[in-house]
Amino acid sequence: MRLGVVVAVLYCTQFSRELDDSEVERLAGMVLERPFYDLTVEEQYAGIQAALAAEVWDEDLSWQPHDETSVRDFLRRLLECLDARRPWQEPPMRALGFDRWEEYKHGVLLAHIRLFAPSQDRLHSRLRTVPRDADGLRGVVLRLRSGDEVAVMAPPLPDGYDAVLMTVSPHRSAAQVIDAFVTHVPYERDRVSPPARGWPWRRSTPLPPGVRPARG
Repeated sequence: MRLGVVVAVLYCTQFSRELDDSEVERLAGMVLERPFYDLTVEEQYAGIQAALAAEVWDEDLSWQPHDETSVRDFLRRLLECLDARRPWQEPPMRALGFDRWEEYKHGVLLAHIRLFAPSQDRLHSRLRTVPRDADGLRGVVLRLRSGDEVAVMAPPLPDGYDAVLMTVSPHRSAAQVIDAFVTHVPYERDRVSPPARGWPWRRSTPLPPGVRPARG
């Protein structure tokens, strides 16, 4: 069978000399706080469980140093560790895909975001060129641990690094959603500016092309 999540787990342990209890704890933390492939904890757990139930693994795992017996034992202990941490919280953030992208483009403007160059800004690693977007925007739609759903929208490179934070109705107050965003992404608060305050580093703030926030 295709191993999916297990391959991601093994990638993160390929330089570990031993698959001991400290590695179990470390990987459990990743599953819960930095989910592989933006899957839910339940989906990751089920993927590992399915791999353990399979008698034969079809994937070539020769690139990693641990034999199958050790890996299977490690995965069993990882599931036990995850079981011990129930009930599970939502991860701090999880990408949702672009199914509602157009709604967000014409949704509620929460804030302007000052991005740095890709090599200096962790948020850049989340941004993707949006399929079939007429304006070539880059972005990501996120569900935060708080339950808020937001979209970060940025112009195509190299047109600039200024982005916007958008949401759709119904939503909590802008201050609450911004607070959740800077907490769970996490992101520097001084680079997230509500529209009413304007940008401290310039007088006017253009929106990315095609972004037309709703009035009111």
